[in-house]
Amino acid sequence: MSPRCPVLPLQEVTLSLVARQLIHTLSRVTTEEDVALPFAMVSSYYESMGATSDIFQDILNLILNSEYLDPSIRYFTMKLLLKENVRSLATGIFPCPYYRKVLELIAEQGRHLTSLNLKGVWVKDEQLSLLYQIIKNLTNLTALNIPYIANDEVLKFIGEHNKVLKLLDVSGETDITEIGIDAMLSGNPQLTQSLTVVNIGTYGEENIDHTDVALLIRKLPNLTNLGSYSYVGKALNYIYNNECPPNFKTKLQYVHDVQTNIRTMKAVTELCPSIETIYIEEPDQGVLQLLKDLHYLNKIKLNKFQCHELHQLLDKIGYKIVTLMLSASKGSFNFTRIAETCQNLESLEFYSIQTATHEEEVPFNKLEHFEIIQGNLSPSCLKYLMTGSPKLKKLIIGDEIKLDDQDMARMLRRYRFDNLEAIWFPNAPRLTVETVELLMETCPKLQSLGQLSGWRYTPDDMMLMRAVIASTNTDLILSPLGIFQQGN
Repeated sequence: MSPRCPVLPLQEVTLSLVARQLIHTLSRVTTEEDVALPFAMVSSYYESMGATSDIFQDILNLILNSEYLDPSIRYFTMKLLLKENVRSLATGIFPCPYYRKVLELIAEQGRHLTSLNLKGVWVKDEQLSLLYQIIKNLTNLTALNIPYIANDEVLKFIGEHNKVLKLLDVSGETDITEIGIDAMLSGNPQLTQSLTVVNIGTYGEENIDHTDVALLIRKLPNLTNLGSYSYVGKALNYIYNNECPPNFKTKLQYVHDVQTNIRTMKAVTELCPSIETIYIEEPDQGVLQLLKDLHYLNKIKLNKFQCHELHQLLDKIGYKIVTLMLSASKGSFNFTRIAETCQNLESLEFYSIQTATHEEEVPFNKLEHFEIIQGNLSPSCLKYLMTGSPKLKKLIIGDEIKLDDQDMARMLRRYRFDNLEAIWFPNAPRLTVETVELLMETCPKLQSLGQLSGWRYTPDDMMLMRAVIASTNTDLILSPLGIFQQGN
């Protein structure tokens, strides 16, 4: 039977109660002039109850993350709780009229922050002076997220006022060039040593030139990740072929590259001995075989690749791989061969398989997460993948499920699915409420089941089953029927 809902920790219940009380109080405030008395009352109450900075931090995060709330409530919560001991702030999404107010508040009350995420407050040109003031105030900032905001002047200002930043997110469409990168890092040796993660650029677009990104790689000796940039290999190849310092190595653990050729891949393997995760799109023939030279590699993500090249690679290094994320394959993908070569595989995600096959039913002994969209799976192949994965926790199949209630019943009664926590079959027209009940009965950890709009499952079935789940305190979410089919 699916597990029972656990008793919530007292801390979580109390936090939720206090947050609701605060929301109720602040909902009565309509203008800045009305805020003094409620603030005094709430502050006095918190002080008498011995509230600590950790409590302020938790309440603030809980309310700011509730984007369904009126923005005035979230703003006044920030105004009330952004105390000097609050270290981390993520504003969440605010409407345009609040941008200046939020920035002014952070500039005034957020001087002790060590982590600031402004995603959702899009700073405009006339408001950049406030951002400069915030950066100037936050000398101990270790994480700064300002996507779609940065330009060369912002980078220069960061370099002038920050020495301990470890994570910098300046991703998205921005006006960043070599001038800004050089201005940020030149003359600031402490910052060049501390920065380890820089999110820059936009996925799939070279909106920042790879030669400019190459400057980042060369000047940041402890850089481990260039998140959101899709041409890291191209930047590394530029370094490798343009006066590369003797014995130059990076500490990059993740590399993403598009249309990778053999020369680029050789530069990657030569300059990045610490790579653990690699994402390659449209590799030339022979590129995948060079991945065998990456000794710490354990996660591979590929797009538009040849299946036979992947199989050849995994014959050599499959024992190291724990995650495969694959899309738009060409050729025949053999699941049995993957099970034989990747005995430590924990997660397999596949979008768009041209041809899927299996032979002997070799088990995936460590597979926990399995997701296939447009996989052209035969019923026998699906049965093999389900029954041959004893540790399976999450199963998502986007193709039409051709199994019926009897097929599922035979599997569920013959095999044990003791670890299954989530199963999603968005297109299963032959499955009914009988399979829902049987899954609940035979899977002791099942907590998520959907998407039932693709099942032979009526709104009445949904309403009845939800009533049963509620009355028995069962910890199971039935993902809803389509918005025009819901019965409650």
